[in-house]
Amino acid sequence: MVEKIPALDLEGLAINGLIESFELRECRELGNDYVKVVAQLKNGVRVETECGPRQRIGRVYLTLVKYKDWGKSIVLEGVSEEMMSGITYDLDLGQE
Repeated sequence: MVEKIPALDLEGLAINGLIESFELRECRELGNDYVKVVAQLKNGVRVETECGPRQRIGRVYLTLVKYKDWGKSIVLEGVSEEMMSGITYDLDLGQE
């Protein structure tokens, strides 16, 4: 089963390196000017955007291509302990 998600959510998954592959497909029921992006996530889930005008959804596709390229250069080794030591969490929000 393919889950429908907003294009912006798909872009968010891409920038975080969670997309394995993606392709642009025509929405035959709406004519040649309408397309959607279908993607396979790294966890095996298949998702797709809504059908939209080729020019708009095409921009989403090109954004995914760029994010996939950028993702290769982003270091995902983690955050150093020194950096994490400066981060605090307020777990008692709402409790006085």
